[in-house]
Amino acid sequence: MAQTPSTDPSGDTTFNSMAIARDQADACRVPKPPIDLAETAYLRNGYRAILRILIAEEALASESCTCLLGDFTWDQALDAMPRFQTSDNPRLPFKVLDLYAQADALEAQVVEVCAE
Repeated sequence: MAQTPSTDPSGDTTFNSMAIARDQADACRVPKPPIDLAETAYLRNGYRAILRILIAEEALASESCTCLLGDFTWDQALDAMPRFQTSDNPRLPFKVLDLYAQADALEAQVVEVCAE
């Protein structure tokens, strides 16, 4: 049911969720990391990219075209961090944009291999 927007700021209106159900492809997408994984969003985003890299590397190595997300944990991303570390600064230990680019490239390779 659609609700007509009200211009009356004092009127009681309820918020209806605009969430869209995840499709099949999203089911294997690495979710946002839990907030308690790291103190900043920058670090959490870096760990998410690292997990994406680990999953794509495993898919390429095993020649698997099935979703491997369930085979990996956030602890594995934390353990792999030294491999991706570019700085001794604990607040900025890696370059998140570079990690995203690497993850995107590896995932594209997986898609290409699996399309063959």
